[in-house]
Amino acid sequence: MYKKVFSAAILASAAMAMTSCSTSKNTQNENATKAEKITEAEAARPSADEEMDEGYLVLSEAQQNIVKKNNDFAFRLYQQISGMDSEVVSPMSIAYLMGMLANGADGKTQQEILKAIGCEGVSVKELNDCYKALMLSAGKLDKQTTVNIANFIAINKNFRLNSDFARTVADSYQAGVESMDFTNSKSAAHINDWCKKQTKGMIPSIIDQVDPAAVSYLLNAIYFNGIWQEKFDAKNTRLENFSGYTRDIKKVNMMHLNKKFAYTENDMLQAVELPYGNGSYQMTVLLPKSGKSISEVMKEMDADKLQKLSNDMDRCQVDLKFPKFTTEMDLSLNQIISKLGAPSIFQPGTADFSRFANGSFYVSKMLQKAKIEVSERGTKAAAVTAAVMLTSLGPNEMKRVEFHANRPFVYFITERNSGAILFMGQFLGE
Repeated sequence: MYKKVFSAAILASAAMAMTSCSTSKNTQNENATKAEKITEAEAARPSADEEMDEGYLVLSEAQQNIVKKNNDFAFRLYQQISGMDSEVVSPMSIAYLMGMLANGADGKTQQEILKAIGCEGVSVKELNDCYKALMLSAGKLDKQTTVNIANFIAINKNFRLNSDFARTVADSYQAGVESMDFTNSKSAAHINDWCKKQTKGMIPSIIDQVDPAAVSYLLNAIYFNGIWQEKFDAKNTRLENFSGYTRDIKKVNMMHLNKKFAYTENDMLQAVELPYGNGSYQMTVLLPKSGKSISEVMKEMDADKLQKLSNDMDRCQVDLKFPKFTTEMDLSLNQIISKLGAPSIFQPGTADFSRFANGSFYVSKMLQKAKIEVSERGTKAAAVTAAVMLTSLGPNEMKRVEFHANRPFVYFITERNSGAILFMGQFLGE
């Protein structure tokens, strides 16, 4: 049988940019004596003196459950990719691409896609409604934080999307759909221009060239640009030692700040939350204690335990040292997605994408490119996900603590109220 094939490529880029603020002082409040306990209610929203610019992210119970399932997927994804290098990935970008693929799939293939992203037992409509709610709200929660989620489908002019699929992705995923001549070399530039535009230049390209036999390219882009609520002062950034896993000592630009942050610790790790803007988004940093490794910490961590860490945090005076860094990553996802539960989407003759277009299709390739930049002012992050379709076959005394990230650590960028993980990664010194 003549089998139509589609390959999926995931491009993700996360960038954290914290630039200096000349008015920000890196001083310690010596007179702070009163403890401020963060209750569960306080942990779910910005502090009282922070004005919510647009409003809270409101999800139904079913949608909140999907976010939790996607966060579980994020941890399982991390276990598949973690190694001995600095890494960054956007599980949300992958989930959005998989969501679009689920709408084009049927039968076992559709169920495998849902299983892979942790949504076994969830209907595609429920998934669509949740992702739409996140898309429409994400950029409205904080005027100081830019969050943009965008989707795009380039379809070979020789093929036509099924009308139901086209309507669904246009409505639930706000996806732009464009018919293109894949024999024209300018098609690759057009697709890459979309990536560059949606990620504000952080990801300038997703493909080197368009395969003339391709049926379609499906892309998701997530861009995040947040300003630290408590900015670092560049004058206090200096080269300091960073201890790697192999006992090698590296020099990194270490930023310094002494402010009040949500903090907790246990026998395995220290954890701190660094909010952006009005507090709707935050970075959570997990620093293994001396003698512990990232792998040991993450082996015991999941979405529920990450939330419990947040709920257990106290407001502390934190002597914070945090590296200024950039990490880029190209990640092949075929084997990873297969191991997570969706092997059939890559198998000719087995994959069922009959709801996508007339014919037989399979995913030939899935990848993600990611980038993250951390500096003194805030965080910029971007992710692009692409799928290519081919034809073929309580109050106490204020605690003072040190949080010196001078050894490998893990970080998460999340929406505070829902806990949705936009980006996650690890930094090992370079």
